[in-house]
Amino acid sequence: MAHWFHRNPYKATNSHKFDVSKISIKSDFLKVVYKLRDVREELLRIFVLNVTTPEKIDSVSEEYFSLIQGLFEVPAQQQVPGTSAPSAPDENSTESQENSSESDKKPELSAGPVEPAGKAKLLNNFFRFKWTQSLHIDKPPLSEENACFDMINMAVNVGLWYSKHAAKLAAQPEIGMEDAKSIHTCLRKAAGIFQDIKENLLSLLSEPGPKTSDLDPSILDAYILSCQAEAQEVTIARAVEKKHTAKLIAGLANETSKLFQQADDVLKTREQPIVGKWRKYLQLKEAFYKSFALCYYGASLLDCEKCGDSVRVFQESAEYLEKATKLCTEYKAAKGAGSTIRPNEHSFYINYRKDMQRRFDKSKNENGFIYHQKVPPVSPQMQFQATHGLVDAIAHTVPTKNVMWTSTAYSGFSISKNVLSDKKKSPHKDTPVAPIKEPDIKVTKEGCTIS
Repeated sequence: MAHWFHRNPYKATNSHKFDVSKISIKSDFLKVVYKLRDVREELLRIFVLNVTTPEKIDSVSEEYFSLIQGLFEVPAQQQVPGTSAPSAPDENSTESQENSSESDKKPELSAGPVEPAGKAKLLNNFFRFKWTQSLHIDKPPLSEENACFDMINMAVNVGLWYSKHAAKLAAQPEIGMEDAKSIHTCLRKAAGIFQDIKENLLSLLSEPGPKTSDLDPSILDAYILSCQAEAQEVTIARAVEKKHTAKLIAGLANETSKLFQQADDVLKTREQPIVGKWRKYLQLKEAFYKSFALCYYGASLLDCEKCGDSVRVFQESAEYLEKATKLCTEYKAAKGAGSTIRPNEHSFYINYRKDMQRRFDKSKNENGFIYHQKVPPVSPQMQFQATHGLVDAIAHTVPTKNVMWTSTAYSGFSISKNVLSDKKKSPHKDTPVAPIKEPDIKVTKEGCTIS
């Protein structure tokens, strides 16, 4: 089993020092923030290591998600014992306030420090994060003082890692059952992560993300649908290898073609210079699997001795394959983000073309020598749908906040007006973000290179 997958590049970000020296000294807050810094660096490091396993990604990413949440899931402020809660002034009590004695105006002594107002917002917005976007080549990175922004962009990278790991496993010359299962699972996990970002995490941002960014719901939809479709490619290849019925394979291939079409459709309203290359990939996959579905539908008609209908369906299958071949050429010439692959030179593509032509020739010969049925001008519609092998995303949820975020840890965050003033006056250094150097994934000799 051989596969070919277009992959968009990882998102890049700067290393973050998480410098809290001015607001916390020798406290539990310092410990948990520096733990977050180290885990974040480790996660960025293992994205590009060839030896990284799904188990390692799960472990480190879950720890990062649990730690970063502490910056924006701050507990509600509690009134400090011995202090009275501030109340809004009464407009009708101005005269009585003026006549009150000086002793009445003195504040009551408190038993401890009062929590600063707006601590949750200050903590969430204290650090500035900068991220490139997977489809943006010449655009500057997005930048925000928002811990939620960092978590969401990192989550996109985790989803991309699972899709790239699947591509790496699929590029092996020989793929066993366990590898096929792992490819299938990784693609479903990737779809689940993108789905979780779209449905649950984007709402944490104060403003919608720019169009064509990874914070754009349409871009996330395209990732979800393409990962589901690619997972079904694995199922199709397995069904062919195990010689399942032509009807089952035809129905599954037809549904896979529809998923690629839906992924392409959600990108129609986005900037074509940015999404055009990705769309060509989705379109060629849509045409290829439409041809695949019709090929096996034609074979099922031949098995039922409906030879005239079979010939007409094979003619349409050949037309879709030629359309896919043309789209392969357009895809290779298109400019945009991501790897450039050569689908029509891939062994999977070449072998299918030979198999389709063999089946087509058999159908024509059977009809010419035995059945002599009239070939209709229009192909009969498939009267069945896939009932097995359809892929759902594996549900993903971020873990709960790390236990290191205790009330003692939060009490170590103390920001003064001077620090805030310096922060506002100091201009942010516009340091460039270097793209991530990704290892090449070598496919078979006839295949392609995916980065």
